[in-house]
Amino acid sequence: MANGKVQVNGSSSGTDPSVQSQITAALLQNGGVKRIQDTMKQRLDEEGWSENLRNYLIQLFRSGEANTYEEAWNKVMLQTRGEGAGVTNGVNGDAAAVDLRIPQSAKTGGVEVVKKELAKICVMDR
Repeated sequence: MANGKVQVNGSSSGTDPSVQSQITAALLQNGGVKRIQDTMKQRLDEEGWSENLRNYLIQLFRSGEANTYEEAWNKVMLQTRGEGAGVTNGVNGDAAAVDLRIPQSAKTGGVEVVKKELAKICVMDR
């Protein structure tokens, strides 16, 4: 580490496990991981995504479409990719339209905060 920062040179070293470990350790040590997590949670909450997820999970279990964590997880993952069929509404068996894709504003905010946090701990050699 130069000047307390992780040296990253070229695009190939970013995939080097030892560099990844150094970056992860530095982000954990300086609180960067927590700031990234907090920013993502805030953005998702602001977009209503967290509430939509909570409601979707409740309905999955109430309708019997999921009985285990793993079943619910798999259905949520399909929904986040826009591949799911919704969830039975429990009344007449119709699938409710559920969009759990990550909102673009949350993605953009996440990228911004990750870049900001990496800039604090990395030096990029050209």
